[in-house]
Order: sequence, then structure tokens, then C-alpha cells
Amino acid sequence: MRRSIVAAAAVGVTALALSGCAGTAEPGGGEAQTIKIAVQSDPGTLNPITNATNASESVSTFGYESLLFYPTGEEPQGLLAESWESTTTSVEFTLKDGVLCVDGTPLTATDVKSTFEYAAADETGSPYKGVYFPAQGLTIEADDDAGTVTFTSEAAQSFLAETIGALPIVCASGLDDPAVLDTEFHGTGAYALESSSPGQSYTFTLRDDYTWGVDDTTSKTAGLPGTVEISIIESDSTAANLLQTGEANIAQVGGSERDRLKSTEFAQELEVPLRPGLIFFNQAEGRVGHDLAVRQALAQAVDRESVGPVASAGRGEQITTLVSEFGAACTAMDSSSAIPSYDVDAAAAALDDAGWVEGADGIRAKDGKPLSILMLYPASESQGVTAAIELLQTEFKKIGVDAVPTPSASYTDVIFSGGDWDIVWAPIFTSLPSDWAGILGGEFPPNGGNWTYNANQEYFDLVGEAQALAGADSCDAWQAAQDSLFSNLEVLPVYSSTSTFYGAGAEFGMSKSILAPTTIRVTE
Repeated sequence: MRRSIVAAAAVGVTALALSGCAGTAEPGGGEAQTIKIAVQSDPGTLNPITNATNASESVSTFGYESLLFYPTGEEPQGLLAESWESTTTSVEFTLKDGVLCVDGTPLTATDVKSTFEYAAADETGSPYKGVYFPAQGLTIEADDDAGTVTFTSEAAQSFLAETIGALPIVCASGLDDPAVLDTEFHGTGAYALESSSPGQSYTFTLRDDYTWGVDDTTSKTAGLPGTVEISIIESDSTAANLLQTGEANIAQVGGSERDRLKSTEFAQELEVPLRPGLIFFNQAEGRVGHDLAVRQALAQAVDRESVGPVASAGRGEQITTLVSEFGAACTAMDSSSAIPSYDVDAAAAALDDAGWVEGADGIRAKDGKPLSILMLYPASESQGVTAAIELLQTEFKKIGVDAVPTPSASYTDVIFSGGDWDIVWAPIFTSLPSDWAGILGGEFPPNGGNWTYNANQEYFDLVGEAQALAGADSCDAWQAAQDSLFSNLEVLPVYSSTSTFYGAGAEFGMSKSILAPTTIRVTE
């Protein structure tokens, strides 16, 4: 049995695979195979520019591609781009020859430019704006004859090529009327959407004209599945059952459900730090988290050594950085000294000093307003995370805080829309430290994506210093910025958590956060 450990982002994907026949393209000249994949929640709208959820990315990757491909733990490779040259303020991508959209039309440099212009438009509301590309001060030039796209940023960016290279590219047929992107695929991916039943399944068939994949993958590559059926499966237990009964070739399983799979032989196992436990605070005016003293008290009330093992089912460790060892850059950062220590007495004293008085019921109040918080978390999380949320509720009550667990199947909609929440357990995994400048910066909702309402000017200044440095030379500066995030409690890192992909009769790889379609190979 071959085992390997790789990283993935906070992707809620469960993969299931069954061998079968299909009347589609036949890779390597043999009989086409069917692979079944399941995600833990329905992606909803299929627009790859407006929907940044893990479920959406896990589905859209079959129909859309980006300029670069991100093999775990390695340097980016060209996907739609043949080559690129970059500095901290500009990057020029040269497109591969012969790239075709799903409708058979050639992909042009203008299509790439238009995709970014669509994503940058205020009316689009793309959450990638300010994360994958600068929200302001970006100019784009396209040369269709030369096949080049040049991006120039007024502000320096440490990883300009790496971030711009991650945005899914949409073909002209989709950009002409973006409304069609909600239900149709208009990209260059190796697979075409054959049918869909929202909330249940999505079926893709291998294109017969795909020739530009990473590692020279084409429609004729041996072992590449001819049909991919994506289903919605929420339960780790169900995934484990399918593996044990031989009904699944590929499945992702988390928590203790993996224990019963130890005796089973698999072609491949990939353990991924999939869903890091991070607590974010709503700092909007009028929310209790707007007061740093309250954020500090809540953070000091969290016993990370107790909460973490519960959340991860004993398979993890404390987080001291927002970029794990499996990230693409600055993986050695360690901001443990900036994380508040567990101290219930200090937490209670901080609330006393801030004027929050404990009542007869043990709950504090100030100016007649009880200290009550909504603890938002993804409804699809594991039993371990649910138990950890309940433990946090108990910990917060010790310092006089009434914490109300609030599971949500669409928690990202809540936070991005400026909805009702005070703290959120959000499993956000990034591969670059600069990603956080976009996630925790910019305008507040609904005008921007700064959903924590972060106004930490020290962090913004430190980001500016880090962005002026290129690549690895920027890591010390990025750690200083990360220290500021932790000490000012924009985010409290708790514990890493892993999930495992199992392959029986199939092998696969990942790009950044998700299963990469053209890496799937049927081996039996």
C-alpha cells in the first residue's frame, strides 16, 4: 500500500468512486470508466466567480481552469499559461497554444482579461476581489496575437503571479451573459457538464478535444475517467461504509470513522489538514466584539489544549500560524507568542474592567444589554467540531458570557452579507500569507469582503511592508503582520484537523484546496 500525506485547503469534499461503463471519450483507447465523487454540501449557484465556497470549487474545477496549477508542496505549474514573468508589481502570462473552450472556440487573451474585469466589477460581488487580484489599482492588457496577458498593480504584491494565477477563467460565451453561469459551465476544463439535479448530483463527461493539461494530460491519457458523477454526501460514516463494502473507489473520511479503515488496503491514502479550527470575531459597530477587551476575554477563556483535541477527534495539533507546513510559501512562520494564553481569571477581570457586570443568573450585562453572543459554525462540520462548540459554550459561561451555538448550512452567506453573528468557527485554509490581506481587508459588507470588519491599521501597515518584498524575502514581514492579527484578535487559531482521502482502484492528486480532475486515474 502506498501512503502519502499532502495538504488541501478548507474544502468540504468527500470523494466516492465506482467503476463502470459510459458512452463517452475513451482514454488511452480503452473502455471509459465512471468515477463518482461527492461533496458534503450542494454548491448552489455554479458561477465560479461569485461562489467561493468549497463545495462550489470542488464542482467547478471539472469545467473551469486557472492560469496556474498548484501541486501540493511544490512550485506552481502552468495550466492555461505556458509561461510567465513577474515582479512585485507586474506579471505577464503567455497562454498555451490550442486551448479550447467547451463550445470549441479558442481561448483568447481577451477572454482572460474580460474574466478579471467581470470579477472586479462592483455589481458582480466576487469574493475573490482583493484576494486573488488587487481590488484597486490593477490594469490589464491583452494581446490576442501574441497570446499574452499583462497585469500591472499600483501597489506591490509579494506573490502577484501566484494569486492572479488562481482565478477560474471564463470563456466569452459565459461572459456575454453572466446570468447563464449560475446553471451552465463555460470554461476550458477537461469535462463538460452533461446533466445536473441541484441538491443531488452533477454529471460530467470527458471532452474529446482536451490537449493542454498539466503533465501533458489529454483526453486520450490512459486511466482518465470518461464520466464523473458528483453527488451530495454529508456523512463520514456513509463514506466509510461505502469503502468497506467495496462500493466506493475514492472517499474522503474524517474524524474517528477512519479508525475502522486501518485494516483495509488502498491504492492511495492522502491525509490533509483540511479544516483548521479558526475563531473569527465580528468587530462591526454595535457587536460586542467591536470592543477589544471583549475579544481578549473570549480568547483567554478558550482552553485550546482541551477544545482542539475534541474538535479534531484527537488527530491534530495547536495552530500557531495561518499557513501550514503544506502551504506554498512562508511555512515556517510561528506566531505562538502573539496568541493570548488560557486564563479564566484574567478574562473575567478584563470584562470587569470593561464594565460588564455579572448578574444573578451568572450572565454579565452592560447598560442593560446582556453579554450574549451567537457562535456561528458550518452545519456540515464533524461531530467533533459540534462537541467543541458545545465545550466553548461551557467555557464562555464560566466568565459570564451567554454563548448560543448557531449551525448554518450557508454560514459563508451569513458572514459575507453582514449577517447576524458574533464569532464564527470557520475552517479557512490558505497557501499564501498574502491571502489574508484580502480576506481580512478592504471595505465592509455589503460594499466589500472585509466580513470581520477588521480595522487594525497596524496590520494594514505591516501588510504594506510585506507586500513590497518578493517571495521568500517577505516571510519575516508577513509573520509580523500575522502577529498583529493574533494579538489584536481578528482571529484566534485553535487547532488543526485532518481528513483522509482513500483510493481503492483509483489514484488522484490535488491543486491547492481541491481534488484535481486531470490527476484522477482509474487503476483497476
